[in-house]
Amino acid sequence: MDDLLVLLSNANIGCFIGNNYVDALAYAEDLVLLAPSASALCKMLAICDTNAAEDCMSFNAQKSKCLVKLSNACRYLRPLLPDNVFYIGGNPIEFASSFPHLCHVITDTFDHGPDITKMLGNFIGQVNDVLFFWQGVL
Repeated sequence: MDDLLVLLSNANIGCFIGNNYVDALAYAEDLVLLAPSASALCKMLAICDTNAAEDCMSFNAQKSKCLVKLSNACRYLRPLLPDNVFYIGGNPIEFASSFPHLCHVITDTFDHGPDITKMLGNFIGQVNDVLFFWQGVL
């Protein structure tokens, strides 16, 4: 994975978040590519495919998602997104408006509501577990 991250970084086709250049976020076998355009994403995916073939790895397109964050000025382009198809390992990547990643829900609006709802549900479940435990003890 380290070799792939170096290749992606050397390609210089990621995004700027504020003053910070970011092209990929990785944790264990999870990888998030941040691309400023469709053509940049295609180049990044090609780098991933080439590296995977060289290292006898594969990416699972069924576990991959493509999430597009459009500025308010470009929201009118959303209906055109399905016309773009991105591939990893020769298989198409599904477009999504949200997806879970590392215990968080990421949305194309960067809305924290789904994430907060999920965490609240987890908290309520944990409180119920504690109450159920104490009922059995008393």
